[in-house]
Amino acid sequence: MEPGDSSTELLRKNANLLIDHGAKDQSVAAELGLLVPGWKGTEGIGGKLVLTSTALFFEGHAVNRVRPQFGFPLSEIASLEDVSRGLSRQLRVELRSGVHGRFVVWGVPGLIAAIEDARAAL
Repeated sequence: MEPGDSSTELLRKNANLLIDHGAKDQSVAAELGLLVPGWKGTEGIGGKLVLTSTALFFEGHAVNRVRPQFGFPLSEIASLEDVSRGLSRQLRVELRSGVHGRFVVWGVPGLIAAIEDARAAL
């Protein structure tokens, strides 16, 4: 969360931001400059997803190669999708601008419901 943010924290969950180094789309990783030229495959950046009354934040923890911190304003979220595969529980968040993020997080249906509830309360 940003310093001085007066929004209320509603939920906090352990999560990994997935970075696809070969992707050519508008991922949050590309927007933040987290892609490494020449790297291939997917990298997980560990941290926390924090849902507040105004945004969904990701806070990377200190043991990562990088420590991204960013937020998706709830009013800018265009879609929330459960893109789980096998045992990997995954949430895809897309903004109206087309920028998106993919997260590994347990309890995707409950998290989507909580985000939708927070969006409805705006």
